[in-house]
Amino acid sequence: MKVIEFDVIFLSYDEPNADVHYADLCNKVPWAKRIHGIKGSDHAHKAAANLSETDWFITVDADNIVDPRFFNIDLDMSDPKIQVYGWCGRNAINGLRYGNGGLKIWRKDFVLNMKTHENSNSDRGQVDFCWEDGYRNFPLAFSESIVTGSPFQAWRAGFREGVKMTLLDGVKVPPQEIQERIWWHNIHRLRMWSTVGAHEENGIYAVYGARLGTWMANCTQWNYVDVRDFEILRDIYFQYGKPYEDVNGDGLTDEIKNLGEKIKMGLGLDWPLLDAQQSKFTLDLYNETMNLNDTYFKMPVPTNV
Repeated sequence: MKVIEFDVIFLSYDEPNADVHYADLCNKVPWAKRIHGIKGSDHAHKAAANLSETDWFITVDADNIVDPRFFNIDLDMSDPKIQVYGWCGRNAINGLRYGNGGLKIWRKDFVLNMKTHENSNSDRGQVDFCWEDGYRNFPLAFSESIVTGSPFQAWRAGFREGVKMTLLDGVKVPPQEIQERIWWHNIHRLRMWSTVGAHEENGIYAVYGARLGTWMANCTQWNYVDVRDFEILRDIYFQYGKPYEDVNGDGLTDEIKNLGEKIKMGLGLDWPLLDAQQSKFTLDLYNETMNLNDTYFKMPVPTNV
């Protein structure tokens, strides 16, 4: 089936760059529709399903800029067990490419009947969609996630991933078992979120958020399930992040280092704090490595060797 035949629904809540990104999307697909300000991921996706006039629909998160080549995809959707098709998103701060922020195509009936996040009836469905049965993810990235529109937006993005990257199938594990039981890809992603960002405006708040989320979810009595509630996250930011924003980040580096020591002691994860130059170098090197993987290592083997 041709992707371009499906409704495109833009999901926004309070993102400071949402209007600009929606305008960009409408330039590429003028029939795009928008859902805005609905609390709860499950409720928001059901609203999107109700708005869709096609049996399958595409969702675009508000922090995303979509690569127009996505709409040229001709997708084999013959497997009746697959309910959601997902693609990677590329994070502009740290270069990571995985399901976070990626484009998705949903079966409308499935969304209307699913129970996730605030409506979940299972432990593993409380904070993410990807543990649902019938979820297929592709390794290609067709969007860029830009979460640095404000210190709070960057902090929230980092905080949420700092929590979720330490979960096993969406469920918390004992702190002493994280290094042994958590998939190494997620530990790698957590490392990038927790170190790379100082080169970008507001990016240091994503690093701070990632470390704070990791520490609160695993080394305190805070209920990690609340990572799904954007209003609770705003309250946490006003307690922990806004005081640094109000003084132009003064003291923030010391607090990030302090959290690093707490995480090292509590979880055994040792993250360096990179300055702006080191952060940019790491990002560039990471992007070059990813691009090599997409080109050199996938070149056909010469037959005359």
